[in-house]
Amino acid sequence: MNRNNGAPSEALSQKDAPKERVYYADWIRAMAIILVIFVHCLVNSFDASGLNPDDVPTIQQKKDGIIKSLVQIGIPMFFYISGIGSTFFNTEDKNYGVFVGGKVLRLLVPFVVAIFVFLIPRLYFGQQYEDFTRNDDVIENNYWTYMQKTLPTIHLKLSWLWYLPALFIDCMLTYPLLRWTIRRSKRIPFDPVTDTGIVML
Repeated sequence: MNRNNGAPSEALSQKDAPKERVYYADWIRAMAIILVIFVHCLVNSFDASGLNPDDVPTIQQKKDGIIKSLVQIGIPMFFYISGIGSTFFNTEDKNYGVFVGGKVLRLLVPFVVAIFVFLIPRLYFGQQYEDFTRNDDVIENNYWTYMQKTLPTIHLKLSWLWYLPALFIDCMLTYPLLRWTIRRSKRIPFDPVTDTGIVML
């Protein structure tokens, strides 16, 4: 036990103190990831087993019902986790521009990179078995030609990347609510000018 009551050492210990980890958010993230894996396995279960859905329509209906139910749980969980992370942003010392810049670096830059590194190759190789990946319903063998034809309509084929721009828009729209709730949680006295301005936004 440290009994040194010196002010400099106390200030140093407070400055270097590690941030408190939100363990329940880690568990929620783990559950959401497991749900995503389970849903994707369930979606492709018939293809993996060779079972024809037309032969067992009742199983297909039950499978679709389970998938729709889990999607209503899993996707909101990821938004909830992202919201938890946003509450660590210091809205009093950093302005809205800093918040936007951080979200651009964390969401939009990876989104653009992922389009070229992951999405377009995935669409290109999916032409053989997915109709929506083809341009004009024609399989294009030249990769560069396929990319040039796909980019103008890439917003219609985002697949799983839709989450990043959707989360960015959500963060921009809910920033006033974020700042107002953080001020209330820190028990900052009500300021008619600041708080009214936040609400009016």
